[in-house]
Amino acid sequence: MFVLKRLTVFVLVALILSCEDVIQVDLPSSEPKLVIDALIGYNENNGEPITVGQVEQTLTTPFFEEENPPAENATVSIIDEETGEIFQLFENEPGVFRTGFPDLQFGRTYTLVVLYQGETFTATEQLSPSPVIDNVEQGDGFLFDEDEETEVKVTFTDLPNEPNHYLFSFGFDNFLVIDDDFFQNEQLTFSYFYEDVDPGDLLTITLFGIDSRFADFAEQALTQSGENGGGPFQTPPANVRGNIVNTTNIDNFPFGYFALSEFDVRILTVQP
Repeated sequence: MFVLKRLTVFVLVALILSCEDVIQVDLPSSEPKLVIDALIGYNENNGEPITVGQVEQTLTTPFFEEENPPAENATVSIIDEETGEIFQLFENEPGVFRTGFPDLQFGRTYTLVVLYQGETFTATEQLSPSPVIDNVEQGDGFLFDEDEETEVKVTFTDLPNEPNHYLFSFGFDNFLVIDDDFFQNEQLTFSYFYEDVDPGDLLTITLFGIDSRFADFAEQALTQSGENGGGPFQTPPANVRGNIVNTTNIDNFPFGYFALSEFDVRILTVQP
C-alpha cells in the first residue's frame, strides 16, 4: 500500500509539472474580411415619421482577439431605386455611419453601397412592416431563481393575412427571433425573464418587422454567438454570410447584413 501511495503521488507531481510547459498552438491565419452591419429602422411616430439606425463596418480578427477594429474611411450611401436619388451617409465615428438616411417608404427598393479600399459592396432591400407592441407589464413569475429574475410580459398582435417574422430586442444584447406559424392573425402574450435588474431600472423592449432571409441570418448568428453574444450583428465565431455582395471581387465577400425594418418601442420601469 505504501508503494502504491508513493507511486500515485509521483504520477500526480509529474502531471502537475508537465502542465507548466508552454504549449504552442498554431492556428490558421487569414486576411481580415470586411463586416458590414446595417440595420435601419422606421417608425410612423404619430404622423411624423422618423428613420434611425446605423451602418457599422469592422474587420475580422484572429481567433484570440476579442475586439474587431473599425474599417475606417469608407464611402457609404443609400440609393432610392424608384427616384434614383443618392443619400450620402456620414461617418460619425470610425467605421460608424448614423446620419444621412433617406425617409423610408413602404413599397420602395433601397440599395446600400459601400466603397472600401477600391472595392464596391452592395445589398438591396425593402422596408419590412411591424405591428405595434400592445402592452408590456411586469409579472411575478420566474424560471429558475425568484430572487434573481424579473418577468416581463409582452403582448402584440400579428400582422394579418401573411407570413411574418419578428426580431425582439430586450436590451443588454438580448434578442429573440420568432415567426407567426402558430399565432397567425392573432394576439400573442409571452414572457421574457431578465436577470440582475433592480427596482428603478429602465427596460427597453423593441419589436422589429423582418423578412424571412433576415430571420434565418439572425437565428444563425444568435446561435453561434450564444444567448448573450451581442445579437445578430455581433460577428460570430463561424461568421454567417449575409445579403451583402462584393461586386468588384465576388470571392472577397463581406460578412454582415443590410436590413430595413419598421419598429415599435416600449419602456418599462422595474418595480420592487
